[in-house]
Amino acid sequence: MASEQQAADGFGGCCLSDSLFERYSWFYALCREHLFHDHSDEIREALWDGRDPKAGTHLVELGCGPGFYACRFAEKFPEMRSTGVDLSHNLLTRARQRAARKRLTNCAFYNADVHALPAAMEPVHDIVVSRLFLIVPNREDVLREIFRVLRPGGRCFIAEPVSAMRTQLPLSAMWLLAKLTSFGRVPYTEPHKVKTMSATEFDALLHTEPWAEVQITRRGRYQFGVCTKPMATEASSTADTAEFAVA
Repeated sequence: MASEQQAADGFGGCCLSDSLFERYSWFYALCREHLFHDHSDEIREALWDGRDPKAGTHLVELGCGPGFYACRFAEKFPEMRSTGVDLSHNLLTRARQRAARKRLTNCAFYNADVHALPAAMEPVHDIVVSRLFLIVPNREDVLREIFRVLRPGGRCFIAEPVSAMRTQLPLSAMWLLAKLTSFGRVPYTEPHKVKTMSATEFDALLHTEPWAEVQITRRGRYQFGVCTKPMATEASSTADTAEFAVA
């Protein structure tokens, strides 16, 4: 595991000192642990039809923060491996500490931008995205990157809150902490307000990529998307059809 961690540290660049998630990582980790909903059951059902993942399955959690799902599934299914990706060095430190406490040898973390994922992570069988699209810029670019790195037939589980008021609380609290503890104006990169997606916006976003199948459900305070990448033969068939139509 140590070698994996050292390799993972090779990506991402400098520490984001102007990020709320970097400066107040302890607060966000607290929210992830005790405030945000645990979608583990929904993820297992969506990605593996409620069964155990096959041995060797590689699950990636994008915007992993303190590594909640990456560690959860690595611990529950030791025959698979998981990878967490985040820009915050401090949150990744917490994620690695969590993995170390649980003595997980099948779990690694990368400091990287979700708009440009490192090739060292591949192949990727399945991806988990929870609350990432609330503040990430260029949502379509992120989804395009997800589609790119997934193996043919792979699935992506996306969970996004629908209540702006409730979802706003953690970000507002971090901004308040920044005002109380910072001298002068600090140009943090995060917006002051989260932007939840309407059902129409969520549907439109997920259909910006040529998935083989997109399933969308809305339950409680969240909306969920499960996107399946075409198998290689399906993708080839689609490309051939398009080429024939042009000709």
